[in-house]
Amino acid sequence: MTTIQQALHIFRKDARHLRFELAATGVLLLILLFTSVQTWEGLQERGTVIPHSAGPLTVLLLISWSLLIARVVQTEALPGDRHFWLTRPYNRASLVLSKAMFALAFVNLPLLIVQAALLWFDGLPVSSYLGGLLTNQVLLTVVLLLPVATVAALTRNLAQFVPVAIVVGMVLVAPVVDRRGYGDLEWIPSALGGLFTVAIAAFVLWRQYRTRRSLHTAALGAAATAVAIIVYSTFPQGAAFAVQSQLSKSPDGSFRLSLGQAPARSAEPGVPNRFRQLVALPMNVDGASPADLRIQSAEVTLKTLSGVRRRVHAQVEMANDQLRQVISLDRTFFDAAKDAPVQMEAVLYITQYGHAQTKDVPLDGTPVYIPGPGQCGVVASYSRRQFVCRSAFHNPQPFLSDDVEPRGYNNYDPLRDTWFTPRVRFLVAPISGRTYGFVDDTEHLAPAAPLGPASILVRDPIAYFRYVVSAENVRLGDYAIGAGGAGGQ
Repeated sequence: MTTIQQALHIFRKDARHLRFELAATGVLLLILLFTSVQTWEGLQERGTVIPHSAGPLTVLLLISWSLLIARVVQTEALPGDRHFWLTRPYNRASLVLSKAMFALAFVNLPLLIVQAALLWFDGLPVSSYLGGLLTNQVLLTVVLLLPVATVAALTRNLAQFVPVAIVVGMVLVAPVVDRRGYGDLEWIPSALGGLFTVAIAAFVLWRQYRTRRSLHTAALGAAATAVAIIVYSTFPQGAAFAVQSQLSKSPDGSFRLSLGQAPARSAEPGVPNRFRQLVALPMNVDGASPADLRIQSAEVTLKTLSGVRRRVHAQVEMANDQLRQVISLDRTFFDAAKDAPVQMEAVLYITQYGHAQTKDVPLDGTPVYIPGPGQCGVVASYSRRQFVCRSAFHNPQPFLSDDVEPRGYNNYDPLRDTWFTPRVRFLVAPISGRTYGFVDDTEHLAPAAPLGPASILVRDPIAYFRYVVSAENVRLGDYAIGAGGAGGQ
């Protein structure tokens, strides 16, 4: 019997043996299909936007897939010497191939079919999301199936698998939850974590199927996982920008940032904070529009003539169509240096947007599909209209509105009037968490108002780069905010 024939034999045996578990998983997928459809007409009927979440059903699916993979791996358990399958004996390559075929046939493929059906029923073009469908399959395999198979290969039965899997899951999820988001650079540390996962899982599975030395293999896997978690958790944002800058276009030679002039001092009296002083450092932008720039991180270093340094994180904001860095200095340093020349150096990590395209979206509820943001339109509520865009899997591109002023959403960046990219997540229901919008003044988007279309400006990120702004003889007192300072609130 060849390797392929033996793998098919084991595959058929496992499918018969686990037919009840397979039926339960299939029922959950059918429930997901019939409960997760969210059509545009349904949004209009409800009169409000309720982002759909599969919630408990997603958790049940993840648990059922985990138990299914654990069961199929442990059908030929690797730890121990008294298993019947060892007397056959099975070819180890056939054994691994049969388990991979089982996961592909009964987890990956059914989910792919259900997600494509959901996109079709939701009114989104399936062809536009083929990349998202395939990416989600890769995420499912890396995030769930490989770790579960690895733990199952090191344990004898479900009684051992469940507590170990819970501990491993908590250890792996903690650094992902705690680490701050990288915006549209999130794919870089995520890809690094995925590579670590694949490498460690492949090593453990290869060694376990080859030697069946469970304790020794588990110790090596745990040590490698600890190192990977440390590297992943401490991966610097600057390194992510360095990687992305090598893969994207750099700004042209005309781009330049420089420290702007201090505004006129305010005569308004005030009582300074006894502990901290806010300082606003305006930035002049040449060779680009300030609205096309997003500062993801900024750090300012100040050095006095005597050599005293202060390194602080800056908050970048837009004031009077000009960028400015707002920093908070301790009162002792500011009082000592406010009237003396100070050397300033600011390190900024910048994303530049371009390739602007304007799209008109009717306000009568007719949806318009825009590559990037997705299906966009207006949903009428009782007292207002809500502008909505729906997209599956991948996050929408940033957009501006010339006629509608966005307000008040957690994933909206008021500094640049852009939608920034939330952290990429594995999605069982492809539209889950992807319905969002902004609400304007009731008078402007009242349901009965006969208004023209909203003009949406869609832009692509075209460059990621690190930029250093230096300035000599800076007098911090000229840039102080409030209490008689220059900046104003």
